[in-house]
Amino acid sequence: MTGWLRRRWRLVVVSGQSMAPTLRDGDRVIVRVGRAPAVGDLVVFRARDVVPASDLTWMVKRVHRVEPDGAVTVRGDNTHSQDSRHFGAVPPEAVLGVVRGRR
Repeated sequence: MTGWLRRRWRLVVVSGQSMAPTLRDGDRVIVRVGRAPAVGDLVVFRARDVVPASDLTWMVKRVHRVEPDGAVTVRGDNTHSQDSRHFGAVPPEAVLGVVRGRR
């Protein structure tokens, strides 16, 4: 059962203020891997798939829109966030999963 839990859930540490005030630097979130995102969900996705030459591994943003092909447009809660307005839609294969809680 432990292996199943590790495949379905991840603990991610937030770095930066792009999701403030919802999430702050150092917060830890629990991510449901493979969950299809819906508008309003917080998602974790691979930054290098959307931000060229990114040194970040993952990003956390709020889903603004879900496209028919499964791509999502995302926005940060902070007005100074880098999000889909800067890098476009996030392809479905880049999405790790949906944030389900904080720890």
